[in-house]
Amino acid sequence: MSYTEKTFNIPTDISLSNEQITVHLGLYAGYVKNTNALLDKIRTWPAEGDIIALSELQRRLGFEFDGMRLHEYYFGQLENGATSLKESKLLDLIVKQYGSFESYCADIKRLASMRGIGWVITYYDTVSDMLINAWVSDHELGHLAGLPIIFTLDMWEHAFMVDYRPATKLEYVNQYLSLVNWDIVANRL
Repeated sequence: MSYTEKTFNIPTDISLSNEQITVHLGLYAGYVKNTNALLDKIRTWPAEGDIIALSELQRRLGFEFDGMRLHEYYFGQLENGATSLKESKLLDLIVKQYGSFESYCADIKRLASMRGIGWVITYYDTVSDMLINAWVSDHELGHLAGLPIIFTLDMWEHAFMVDYRPATKLEYVNQYLSLVNWDIVANRL
C-alpha cells in the first residue's frame, strides 16, 4: 500500500497567486513521495539491519507523513471557494470559548505572528469538548496526542514567500483566513 497525491479543487481566482499554489503543491508532492519511499524502506528493512539507521528512518517518517497530512488539511480547506462559518457545533464552541468568530481568528493571528516555522492548528479535545489552538514546529513536534485536527494554517515560508515576505506574513494570514471554506472545517468536528 502507498499514498497518492490528492488533487484539490482550489479556485483559480483566489488572492494567493497560481505560482504560490503551484510551488506549495510541489512541496506537498515531495512529502507524499518521501512518505512512500520511507515506508518501503522500513517495511523491507532486514531483521539484522543497522538499528541506528532504521531509527533515523522512523524519525524521518514522522516529519514526511505529518507534512503530507497537514498539507492535505490545509489545501482541503480551500476547496470549492470561501464560505462563512454557518451555525454548527464548531461555531457554538468558538463562541463559547472565544466570544466570537472574530476573536477566534484573532487568536489564530496571534499564534501565526510568532517567529519561526511551523503550523497553527486548531484541535478538538473530545474529552473536555473544547477547541485548542496550538503551535506545531517542524510538522511532527508539538502535536497534542490523540486530538483530531479541525483547522490548519501553514506558517512555513514556502506557504507565503512567493506572494508575501516575512515582514508581511500577517497579510498572508488575513488572506488565507478569507479564502477558507469553513463548511469543510466545521465538518471535521
